[in-house]
Amino acid sequence: MRNRLKQERKAHKWTQAETARKLGITDRSYRHLEAGTRNPSYPTAKKLKKLFGVDDEELLVPDSTPNGETA
Repeated sequence: MRNRLKQERKAHKWTQAETARKLGITDRSYRHLEAGTRNPSYPTAKKLKKLFGVDDEELLVPDSTPNGETA
């Protein structure tokens, strides 16, 4: 998921701080989401989907490791 968050944010040309503000969360919380050290709460996941215009499968799919396994 972290790669998808970063990809979507950059596609919109937003900073991490701008994205956090749009989600109503702290910059630090968003950085944790993008780094993969925290998972979003259900309300935040819903906001992420709406903000980026993606569905559950697109946003919440696990990131793959270089050898093709899920992280």
